Amino acid sequence: MTENVEKVTEKLKEIIDQNGLAYLTEEPYKVYQELLLGGAADRKGAGLILYALVNDVQSEAEPGGDPVSLSKEIQGRCSLNKKTADYLSAVFLNLYSKENENSWKEKTLEGLSQFLAEEFVCTWDGSAVWDAGGGTVDCYYHAEIILSPCEPAVPDQKLSQLLKKNPFMTKEAIHLYYEKDLREYLDAEFEEYCTCDDYYQPVAEDFEMSSYVSDWCEKRGFELVSCDGDGGDEGFEPKFRKSWY
Repeated sequence: MTENVEKVTEKLKEIIDQNGLAYLTEEPYKVYQELLLGGAADRKGAGLILYALVNDVQSEAEPGGDPVSLSKEIQGRCSLNKKTADYLSAVFLNLYSKENENSWKEKTLEGLSQFLAEEFVCTWDGSAVWDAGGGTVDCYYHAEIILSPCEPAVPDQKLSQLLKKNPFMTKEAIHLYYEKDLREYLDAEFEEYCTCDDYYQPVAEDFEMSSYVSDWCEKRGFELVSCDGDGGDEGFEPKFRKSWY
């Protein structure tokens, strides 16, 4: 085979490190694309890995496994010649080595542990438009939020599912997940606050930011450390202006 075993193995490990052990089985075509885009294999070599993954060769590779036995299994399972099967055997036994297996055990939920050990810092910029029929008011709010994650309330059900699929999620990825969730929650509450009354212009400064953040914290398993913010509006803007001549 013209493909470099170490180069392909290194890329496959990188893919697993980022997406979890199940990724190769669940997303074989994406693995194929990443091998191509990363330059680890040409189209023929990446296609061969794709073919092996679709035939679940990875499930037969074990740390310290016998390369000859695995090669014979691949020959029978994938109808490949010995040379090609030997190559795939080398790739998958390199990938699922004892060293890599120990590395993955150490990485399992490591990102969650790191996330729980730090404060959660988030900024939020909210905007909403109050429409009075004849004109509008653009409202805005900016806040700096610091929270403390709690165990065992964190993670919530959705994050638990994500961690089950990929237990190697980094603390940065978990932070982005909660940051997106908090911002979407505040966006919806600010929109409701500013538009709930058709006859009275909202006072953006009076948006009870801390109260809404506390509600989110209670549902998501965080404690509120601090929440500093300020809101305002850009004044009433008539939709129609009468011209005088």
